[in-house]
Amino acid sequence: MLKRLFSIGLVVLLFHAGNSLLVHDVARAQSDAASDKVKAEVAKRGTGTKAKVTVKLKDKTTLKGYISNASGDSFTLSDSKTGQVRTLAYSDVAEVKKQGGLSLAAKIGIGVGVTIAVAALVVAIGCATNDDGYVC
Repeated sequence: MLKRLFSIGLVVLLFHAGNSLLVHDVARAQSDAASDKVKAEVAKRGTGTKAKVTVKLKDKTTLKGYISNASGDSFTLSDSKTGQVRTLAYSDVAEVKKQGGLSLAAKIGIGVGVTIAVAALVVAIGCATNDDGYVC
């Protein structure tokens, strides 16, 4: 009876230890994937005063500025208004977004939509004010 109880306890202990190692490895892999995504976004934006970004940290803090330097495990964010320079580790950053307005595709889409709406309005007004009895 004692051997059986000891065996069951040992199996439970080994199962628990294996599970916790597996969970830790999965969490580390997810963290590495998120850091790689942030690193790719920083590399895509480049460095210099034209590389303006909005950075959201994992602690929900939002920072704005431009990327002045990027290295293997961190990048430097400079605020042009205050002159403050802050070095951020990729692992501390939740997301990096381009700062500013709409993309070119969005601007083109809005322009096309407005043009179609104006054309439809002109046609509707033209048909409603026709005195000849001709229906558009």
